[in-house]
Amino acid sequence: MKNMLFIMNPFAGMRRANKHLADILMLFGNADYEVTVHMTRNTGDAMDAAFRKSKDMDLVVCCGGDGTLNETITGLVRAGTHVPVGYIPSGTTND
Repeated sequence: MKNMLFIMNPFAGMRRANKHLADILMLFGNADYEVTVHMTRNTGDAMDAAFRKSKDMDLVVCCGGDGTLNETITGLVRAGTHVPVGYIPSGTTND
């Protein structure tokens, strides 16, 4: 089994991704990932989670807007972690 960190901003955009959370987690579970979920609460949470929790992960996936993606990547770079990153866009405009 592989380890995955799933970082989600439940407040992003119109909160559309919230109603699909179970489906998202099941999809990765069926792909043989043990998923660790981190729900952000404040600015900087995604960066902190990526920095602290990514070292033992085979994959990091974030779900949110542009800010969530930016924070996740910044946390991974600061941690020096070389792990694949997935992104499920659920922000307002997803630039």
